[in-house]
Amino acid sequence: MTKDQVYSSRQEHIKPSEVTDVNGSKFIGATFLYLTLALVITFAVVGGLGAVLRYAIYNNNSQGMEIVGKFFIGGLIAYIPVMIWVHVAACRQGKTVGPAFFAYSIVMGILLSPICLLDMWTIIISFGATCLSFAVMALIAWTTKRNLTGLAIFGMSLLIGAFVLSLFNVIIYLFVGFEPLYWLVSFLFFFAILILTVVDLNHVKKIAQSGIGTKNLAIWCALNLYVDFIYIFIRILAIVASLRGK
Repeated sequence: MTKDQVYSSRQEHIKPSEVTDVNGSKFIGATFLYLTLALVITFAVVGGLGAVLRYAIYNNNSQGMEIVGKFFIGGLIAYIPVMIWVHVAACRQGKTVGPAFFAYSIVMGILLSPICLLDMWTIIISFGATCLSFAVMALIAWTTKRNLTGLAIFGMSLLIGAFVLSLFNVIIYLFVGFEPLYWLVSFLFFFAILILTVVDLNHVKKIAQSGIGTKNLAIWCALNLYVDFIYIFIRILAIVASLRGK
């Protein structure tokens, strides 16, 4: 199911009370509030597990490494079920997406916890660059008056193309060691994600302008923006870490 179909299916079951509770600027505020809460949860988990992992490694504490390892394996196992839970809750009338969304943010925090093995400056620079990129995409999404359907298709096509190229990159790098292709794939992924971020932010603006919004729809939009933010952060982190030799 596409994002547009999910938006439509959620709007078909709107109750009058929900319309008055979350619309216009309130809808935008609710969306970014849920996004902020999810990011806080994710990076709190990253910081907590990352601190345990760093301590365990630097002090050769096998018990600590085993604990973090179990959390990481659990996160990998839970990732797909939690994603299914989020989509099912978003498409079913009367189901709140909140618990599934925040569960997803916890799982992502667990999976991202190994980034704490990088030096703090790499993480800070990457997070700052991600926030700046996100702000620029939000400015573009809020000021444009064009229909971005074509841009969404282009972004998805570029993302699929980058993924296919990355598979060739693995094979070529193993046998030839051709590194420039790695950078091409990295920037293609990054550019595709930025395009999709503009589209998702533009969807939030359109829903707010229509005056029709629900709590669940705000959470669903926040989830899309959260995924965009995390993907941008991961790509920038990989680029910054590579440039700094980490």
